[in-house]
Amino acid sequence: MKFTDWKVELEECNYVVTEDAVTNGRGDVLAGKDPYGGYYVNDSRIQDIISVKPNVVKKAVKKVKKASAKATELVMERARNKDGHYIADDPSTEVNEAWVVKTVKSKGKKDAS
Repeated sequence: MKFTDWKVELEECNYVVTEDAVTNGRGDVLAGKDPYGGYYVNDSRIQDIISVKPNVVKKAVKKVKKASAKATELVMERARNKDGHYIADDPSTEVNEAWVVKTVKSKGKKDAS
């Protein structure tokens, strides 16, 4: 196993990735290869990322690239929980949790004739 298979995803979380190890910005080794050919992970976020097969990740990246190539627009919508109920804003934070930005395919112009 090479950690470079998940390099993009790990670097998005501010990890430094080499073929044999994953470190944080201070140089602490958070994941690496053991002498017996296995690997160890000391961070749950890294474990979540590498638990997904790299081919699945690559396919997902391709889908995102294809989707971004199509014409889309951003729309603000009310945030909902898993039951479909609206989520309230937490006034103690700067971010407004009650609204989310969603991408919607742009509809082409239709001729009236």
